[in-house]
Formats: sequence, structure tokens, C-alpha cells
Amino acid sequence: MAIYRAETKPISRSAGRSVVAAAAYRSGEDLTNEIDGREHKYSPRQSSVAHKAIFVPGGGSVDRSDLWNGAETSEKRKDARTGREWVLALPHELTSDQRAELADSFARELVERYGVAVDVAVHLPGEEGDDRNHHAHVMTTTRTIERGADGTLTFGDKSTIELSDKKRASMGLGKAADEVTEVRQLWATLANVALERAGQEARIDHRTNEVQGLDRVPERHMGANVVALERKGHETPTGNHNRRIRAENAQRAEVIDFARAKLEQVVKVMRDGFEKVAQAFDRITPPVQKKAEKAANKWAAFAKGLKAGAAKNAEAERKRLAEERQRAEAAEKERAEQKARDAKAYQEMLQARAQRRGRKR
Repeated sequence: MAIYRAETKPISRSAGRSVVAAAAYRSGEDLTNEIDGREHKYSPRQSSVAHKAIFVPGGGSVDRSDLWNGAETSEKRKDARTGREWVLALPHELTSDQRAELADSFARELVERYGVAVDVAVHLPGEEGDDRNHHAHVMTTTRTIERGADGTLTFGDKSTIELSDKKRASMGLGKAADEVTEVRQLWATLANVALERAGQEARIDHRTNEVQGLDRVPERHMGANVVALERKGHETPTGNHNRRIRAENAQRAEVIDFARAKLEQVVKVMRDGFEKVAQAFDRITPPVQKKAEKAANKWAAFAKGLKAGAAKNAEAERKRLAEERQRAEAAEKERAEQKARDAKAYQEMLQARAQRRGRKR
């Protein structure tokens, strides 16, 4: 069963860490920190590194020492973050080449997403650890990278995932924690695509058991040292915790299986009951249907009569209103004409008076 693991943490000077030392250990190489002159010799670990590669924006090869010493010298603060690391559990169901390609595809996505340089190192399981513990260390610069005309690398601004939430908000971005969740989901998607392409049924999920709707308690991660002690027969707190959790999860699974079986029985009884009821209705349907159709036709005829009567009444009312309107218009016309006649008669009377007065003079 494939296991999901995609953890990230910064490599910071405040924690006393050096990104050059981290790169040397993960790649199994000898690198010198040019700031303090310290040599980090991890070439004896070369046999534990199954695959390593560096990816930068625009492509091309990069010297590992130049890259990480450049990352160190680009930071001036004594508490600066000089790198970021992602630790990924690679599906043991894949072949060595498939695991390497999967890790490289994740690195390319980070380069495209943030414009940073990415250093990939795929590690083999430890000799005394879990032989399925194939994993990758993916280191990124905290600053964007550009290649100059002469081929040298130039370190730019901090990548968006390294910015504070306040700065991200001013740029219209969400919280950094949400960004990490998106990258964790990206890893799950890439891994599942690789598993499907390889013809494997196993899948991984970045979500918690609760969000997935799984009624089981997650186990704690066991590092290489804990696994080695357990294999030698020594019980460890983490091992004891996981054994207890596995027992509790097994009991939960038994209860769930029992409840599911009972529920299926109840559903079957209900389904059989419904089928019997349906068959009974099928037997009585013809006579009942005839009665229903007769009643429906009766009510349809009644409704049709009501509709016809209502239409007839509406037409009579329309005619009545039209006649009243015509009578009102005729009366109004008659009043106007009478008013005009009265006005004319009054004018004639005035003219007659004026004529009589004129004769008397």
C-alpha cells in the first residue's frame, strides 16, 4: 500500500543550519561552504543516493556547489532562510526509474510555479530500516533564479511561498499555509498519475482521514532509527503507539463491517417488502385505474363547463361595460353641445341689448 508523505520545512541560519551542508548530505557529495570555509564531505554516502538532478528556470546544467554557495551569499541576515526542503515518500510499487521520474516531475512543477532552482536527491531505503522506504529530498532556493547572458545564475526576489501572509495579501495571494496545502495536493496528483500509468491500483491522498471520511486513527511516522530498533526486537514508544493504533483500527473496522452487514440485511428486507407491495398494486391497478379515469373525466367535464360559463359571463360583462362607456360618451357629447348652444344664445342676447340701446340714443 502506497503511503502519503509530503513534508516541508525551511533551512534557516537561525537554526544553525547550512544549505551547502544540507545539499552535500542529500546528494552524497563533498561540498565546501565558501562563507566559513567548512568542508562537508558526504561522498561515502553516494551509494545510498539512487538518483539526483538539478532543475533551473530555462533549463541547462548547474554546478551544485555554485548553486548553493550562491544561495548562501545572496542572504545577508544572520537568521535568513537559505533554502526549503520537501521530503517525499516515493511509492515502493514503482520501479527505480519510475520513482526518479516522479521526483523530477515534482521538481519541474516547483520550478514552473515559483521560478526557483530545485535540487532532487532520491534515497534508497536504509539497510536496517523499512525496505519500502524509498524517499526523495527536494531542496529549493528561497529566491527566484535567472541565468545571465554569460551563463551565471542571478538570485532575485524571495519566491511567493517564502513571503509573509501580510505581504502575500498585498499581492492578492492567500495564506502561505494554503499554498503548502496546494503543493501537497499537487504531489498526490503526480504520484497517483504515476501509479496509474504503471498499472498499479494503489493510490495516495493528501487529505486527513477525517476529511476522507475514514473512521481510523492515523499512525505516527517511524524514522529510520526507530525502524532499525524495532527490527532488532527493541520496543520503542512510537512502535508501541502504532501497534495500539493498529489494534484499535482493526476493532473499528470489525464494528463497521458488522454494522454494514446488518444494514444490508435491513435494506434487503425493505426492498423485498416494497416489491411485494408493488406486485399487490399491479393486481388491483386495472379496476382502480378505470375508476380513477372515470372520476378524472367527470371532473374534466365539470371544469370545462365552468370554464365555458366563466368565458360566457366574461363576454357579457365586456359588452355591458362597452355599452355603458358608449352611453357615457354620448351624454358627455350632449352636455358639450348644450353648453355651446347656451353660450351662443347668451351672445345673441348681449348683441340684442346693445342694438336697443343704440336706437334709444
